[in-house]
Amino acid sequence: MVIRRPFFLLLLFIQFQPVFCQNTVKQLVEDGITKARLGDFKEALTSFDKAVAIDSTTSEPYYNRGLVYSQLNDWPAAIRDFSKVILLRPSYPDPYFNRALAKDYLKDRRGAIEDYSMAITLKPDFPDAFLNRGLDIYELGDYQEAADDFSRAIQFKPGFAEAYYNRGLSRFGLKDYPAAIADFNQAITLDTLSVDYFASRGAAKAASGLYDDAVLDFNIVIRANPADMNALSNRALASMYLKNWQEAADDYSKIIENDPSNQDALTSRGVARQYLKDMAGACSDWKTASDLGSVKASQYFQKYCDK
Repeated sequence: MVIRRPFFLLLLFIQFQPVFCQNTVKQLVEDGITKARLGDFKEALTSFDKAVAIDSTTSEPYYNRGLVYSQLNDWPAAIRDFSKVILLRPSYPDPYFNRALAKDYLKDRRGAIEDYSMAITLKPDFPDAFLNRGLDIYELGDYQEAADDFSRAIQFKPGFAEAYYNRGLSRFGLKDYPAAIADFNQAITLDTLSVDYFASRGAAKAASGLYDDAVLDFNIVIRANPADMNALSNRALASMYLKNWQEAADDYSKIIENDPSNQDALTSRGVARQYLKDMAGACSDWKTASDLGSVKASQYFQKYCDK
């Protein structure tokens, strides 16, 4: 299973120029920013609320309050504040970006795409906006357009590991496995600590028939997280293709220990046991999987065991 890792960015608390016409508002916003940076979001909101009450025509209190609401995962409130900023300062790209981010968390993909697109219109070299828009387009199933956005993100930020990784996922979705592997290689070069990158490269290598290499990648993932069932399943499947029956059976056993009702793992372990000439074990696995509803296991049991 290829794991998609979303990447989102909240911009830092900032103050717009020009400076405020009312020093009290300026002081309140600065106080709110300081409190927010210290993690005191409740008091930060209080400061921004006071600033808005004094002057509702300046964008800074709304923008920074929107960021705090985002930190608190209050996405509707964040959207309201960023919308107010956009009304006051429609030519500034960051409020569109942050409103899009909030829409993402509310699963409003198309609304987020519109805002990311506006941010890009106002700031054509905005790599994070290209990346996040690409993620939404990917979610909507347009892998080629998503890949194009990730390429633009890389164009403006050449060391962007997440963009390479997600372009690799898009190319995997397009079944261009060599190109996907090349992107995962680049992502790993830039970030050797992300096990998702190795997991996805392993899946692309397996899809390309490079099972030995795929196993090596899945080994890295499993060493980092022995309980990763996806990696165990993928390594087991690669071992089956390599006819390493015992290794496959061992991995399926670990999956079954974690999930005794896993029909696919039971069925596949039965196949591995059959090749290991353990027919009693194979038939037991197929019977259990058949009882759980597996049609394939039932067919195996009837053909090899029910005599």
